[in-house]
Amino acid sequence: MAAPEEAYWTWRNIVSPLFDVAVADKQAVGSFKVKIDSYHLGPLLLGSVASSAQEFRRSQATIARSGVDHYLVQLYPVGGYAGDAEGRTVHVRPGDLSILDMSRTLHTRAETFQNLSLVVPRPVLEPLVRNPDGLHGLVLSGESALGHLLATYLSTIYGAAGSFNSEDGARISNATASLIAGCFGPAADAHETTTVAKRAALILTIKRYIDNNLAEPSLTIDTIAREFRLSRATLVRMFEPLGGLAGYIRARRMLRCFNEITSPAYGHRSIAEIAYSCGFNNEAAFSRTFRRMFDISPREARAEGALAHRTIKHLQPGSDGSGRPILAEWIQYLGV
Repeated sequence: MAAPEEAYWTWRNIVSPLFDVAVADKQAVGSFKVKIDSYHLGPLLLGSVASSAQEFRRSQATIARSGVDHYLVQLYPVGGYAGDAEGRTVHVRPGDLSILDMSRTLHTRAETFQNLSLVVPRPVLEPLVRNPDGLHGLVLSGESALGHLLATYLSTIYGAAGSFNSEDGARISNATASLIAGCFGPAADAHETTTVAKRAALILTIKRYIDNNLAEPSLTIDTIAREFRLSRATLVRMFEPLGGLAGYIRARRMLRCFNEITSPAYGHRSIAEIAYSCGFNNEAAFSRTFRRMFDISPREARAEGALAHRTIKHLQPGSDGSGRPILAEWIQYLGV
């Protein structure tokens, strides 16, 4: 029965552990409406909210301030929302369900809506899914079999919640968490598989870009990040299993130098010229790094390469006539 402005500020206070909320302007504050009821079911909290259009944001500051890192499962019988869940685009339509990880950031805009919200503590749900980090921002269509099942279940629980005592709530909490895990878990696994595949394809593309630009002294983490529109931190994480991006670039440059130094096709070029053409600008430092990586000096590698070439040319039957073994060609360009 509160006036619209009072209702708005009361609502902001109630929901502050989960979100910072805002409306478009003073006119929206003056016409704001919200209706809330909720039930404490042992480990779970179930509620219904019907409200005017608004913006929801969960920033790092909100996360730190609230100390809440539960999961929030929502069914939207009316309305929905759209936005970004820490890099994942989210679009919830009427009838859909979503799951949000309250330890992660979020920014969404909701039209006039009515939802059922279930707050699930992390220790209750997390052990039941294989990829708990993949849940944030997942949407389950209300038209899917699993979506229909979970929507029906939540609606049933909400309809009976007024007659539950605390023991009833505790009894159904594990079953509820198991059903949520069964419905959202496969989607999280599928998303992780897709994400891994996309990441692998992107890494391969970046590797090829690096190989095509080894001669550029300006080939750095920052230039690659700009080229592929990635944050520096993301790029560094992607190449961490490969010894780091800077280390990977240096190793690829060294391998290119090794191949050219030991190849008769580059015999007319000095070692210094080859080093400079691969992005090195200090011959002494290059020689030290070369020896450290290959346990041989650049001059010794050139001599060994010339000797191997003469031996192969006379003794290798599997040659294409140019003196280079065909099998070596296949191996070198495998997957290119």
